[in-house]
Amino acid sequence: MGNTVRAAVDYLQDPHLVRSIQERLGVKRIATPKTVAGSKSNGGQATEAGVDHERRRACEGTSANGSVANAGGALGGGNLRWLATKRRKRLRHPVLAHLSPISSPEPEDIIVETIPALDIFFKLATELGYEPFYITVLPFLIWNVDTLVTRHMVVLWIGSMYIGQACKALWRIRRPASPPAIRLEINPSLETEYGFPSTHATVSTTIPFYAAYRAYLRYNIPLWIGGPLACLWCGSVCLSRLYLGVHSPLDLLGGWAVAVVMLIVCIPGLPFFDWLAFDYNYTLIAVPLLVIFLLYIYPVDPDNWSVDRGDTGAILGSGFGLVLGFHVYGRFPDDIDPGPFELALPSLYVVGLSIVRFVVGVLLLLPTRFVMKLLCFRLLPLIMPTHGVQEVVKRPLVELPYKIITYGMIGFNAVYLVTYVFEICNISR
Repeated sequence: MGNTVRAAVDYLQDPHLVRSIQERLGVKRIATPKTVAGSKSNGGQATEAGVDHERRRACEGTSANGSVANAGGALGGGNLRWLATKRRKRLRHPVLAHLSPISSPEPEDIIVETIPALDIFFKLATELGYEPFYITVLPFLIWNVDTLVTRHMVVLWIGSMYIGQACKALWRIRRPASPPAIRLEINPSLETEYGFPSTHATVSTTIPFYAAYRAYLRYNIPLWIGGPLACLWCGSVCLSRLYLGVHSPLDLLGGWAVAVVMLIVCIPGLPFFDWLAFDYNYTLIAVPLLVIFLLYIYPVDPDNWSVDRGDTGAILGSGFGLVLGFHVYGRFPDDIDPGPFELALPSLYVVGLSIVRFVVGVLLLLPTRFVMKLLCFRLLPLIMPTHGVQEVVKRPLVELPYKIITYGMIGFNAVYLVTYVFEICNISR
């Protein structure tokens, strides 16, 4: 039994499996520029001819594994032929065939063929799992749609990211080795972060499925509508991580497992969060202590600095600021009226007012980040010990307080200051 489980784990973690999935999605590593140049200098055109032959095979309908790929004809050709026509691009590709993701050899240039339509789709889908998307969309939902549901989504997002990042730091399971996997997302921060479990898989499961569940209870949106949309969201994000070569199927399974636990544990506990935000008399003391405790128990690698530590501080800081904002401002109309509500299409006036609120909110939050970052990086290095680390951004006692303070102020202003300005300008929801 143990050998069977181990074999299954090794199979799901195998970078060759990731490479095979990528090839089925139209990704093919053609050559390195050095290889092509070398073949020309030797007077032969074998490598270049092989590349051209592979491209002709892909365009004519036969992929590397022999599957039919003549989608251009099936789609009718003409304006839709570009969906199936492969394009080459040159990447500065990291070499990750090593045991530790913290240090890697010098990158190499490679030539990769992809299908443009799929490439665009998966690169857009993967953005649905990154922090900037949620930092942008969640405030928009608070200001314009439903404060109660969005506040609960924020709790799930923070919990999912914290647990996922902590598990990565605890188990230290590396991302798929490249080669053989083809790394299409060239992001230096990925090379200092472990892969299991996938926080993209966790967040893309908890958020859309909870949104579908609450839409059914609060707005009478049938589950046969919200469920498939949540599955499409989750499936697109997870498949994009395989397409980009940054996660293995094992990473995704781990992310889904964390998401299931989060939904089972957190949904019944969301009323406690509301009580902490609105009714507890010592929130201003309890929440900072909770943030400090979570950072204290967070597993860290004492020998290496990784961006996930700073990301965790930013996520906890934003949650800290949101709780304080709700505590100071008080309950919103959405909290007083639990619904259910009748869903109706918004008028042009409502849509325009939502855009105005979003623009005003962003204009208020951008200076907050700039000012707090400037102050933190000017003052914190003067009072915090260096511990022998020369780079300021890699000093834990500078980076973590900066993240917590800056994103805490952003979270607080997103709830309290922005809402107060809406009331002054008479553009409140």
